[in-house]
Amino acid sequence: MSGKPKPESSPIDQTSAVESGPVSYTLQNCYELALKRSETVAIQKEEIEKAEADFLKAAGEALGDVNLVMTDFKQEVPGTGSSSGTGSSSVGSTLTRGDRREVKFVVSQPLFRGFRALGALSGAGGLRKQRKKEWLRAEQLLFLDVAHSFYEVIKNQKDVDLLEHIQRLFSERMEELNAREQIGRSRTSEVAMANARMKAVEAEWARARGTLAVSQHVLAFLVGIPLRPIQLQDNGLTAQTDKALNSYLVWIDTRPDVEAAHQASKVAKRGILVAQSDLWPEISLENNNYTRRDGFQSEINWDVLLKLDIPLFKGGTTMGTLKGSISEWKKAKLNYSLTRREAELEIKEFYETWRSSIDEFTALKESANASEENYKLQKEDYAHNLVGNLDVLDALENLNESSRQANRAYYEMKENYWKLEVATGRMP
Repeated sequence: MSGKPKPESSPIDQTSAVESGPVSYTLQNCYELALKRSETVAIQKEEIEKAEADFLKAAGEALGDVNLVMTDFKQEVPGTGSSSGTGSSSVGSTLTRGDRREVKFVVSQPLFRGFRALGALSGAGGLRKQRKKEWLRAEQLLFLDVAHSFYEVIKNQKDVDLLEHIQRLFSERMEELNAREQIGRSRTSEVAMANARMKAVEAEWARARGTLAVSQHVLAFLVGIPLRPIQLQDNGLTAQTDKALNSYLVWIDTRPDVEAAHQASKVAKRGILVAQSDLWPEISLENNNYTRRDGFQSEINWDVLLKLDIPLFKGGTTMGTLKGSISEWKKAKLNYSLTRREAELEIKEFYETWRSSIDEFTALKESANASEENYKLQKEDYAHNLVGNLDVLDALENLNESSRQANRAYYEMKENYWKLEVATGRMP
């Protein structure tokens, strides 16, 4: 009969840790590997860099510009064709000279642009905060993916182990039935029935091995390296099971995606301020400081230009932009409300699921222990001819089913706990 040798511990003892190899990986270790490997988290981080670039651009609009401008103007000199100018500083000779050079520092400073710079600067800062919260939420959701895959591998390995244990028990039954058949104490049909049920368990075992292999591939995809089930170390839970629902609901407003949605509504509101700026006049100041000028202006070292630009009519463009900004703000506020209500629903949902999964696992574990005891008693009764072979096979199948259900419930309970923790927005 195929199968790996089993450890000495009971196959239905769900609280025992998985056997560790030379190098073991806890859930936290796997999560740290996944953080380094995840393209999704890396992309989200780049959104923060882009938001910081937008912040710098907005700051640049408020601070103005400083440029060094150098010009070298050449033209044909009337009547001579010479490209060289004369040394005269008169207006006429300056305009007709063949070569004029100018070097100046230009300082352009917007004085008032209808609060556009202020709105853009505060909006860019809010966008940067929003992206950071979205990045943090992406990390938390990645943890859930890692936790699911981590527990799936351990659960599926345990399922394979349980089926191998049941197969060994079936093999023992077959040996006993064959011996009893040879001395005429068992019918051939009993042997055939036991063999059919054993083959069904073998089919389940083959499927379980395939499921285990798939879960290993998924975990390797997340963490970036292949890991064997024997390398995964399950440290158990230290959760408090008596905490009330309200102690989790208080974390709603600090959940990263809720905070990001709140920041998005603030950014959208700043967009209204930027759109309104096109209705206001613009005032700007430009200062030129010359280090070289040719001709009659050579003695003028600086000049200042104050500019007032009053918008009168833009064909409805400004009002259209403003109306669109107001609509975006309303949408952002509604999205914030929806995100917050969904967060509250998730916390309530995962809280109830986690609490019920604790009770489910407790009941199924007791059921598995009772099934194991029942199988032992049925074997003893069969040895004394008090029950038939069918009763023993039924007890063995009940043991198989209850043990596997308890295994599933145990790891679902652990996963549900982390879902609740991440639903509150707290990093594990």
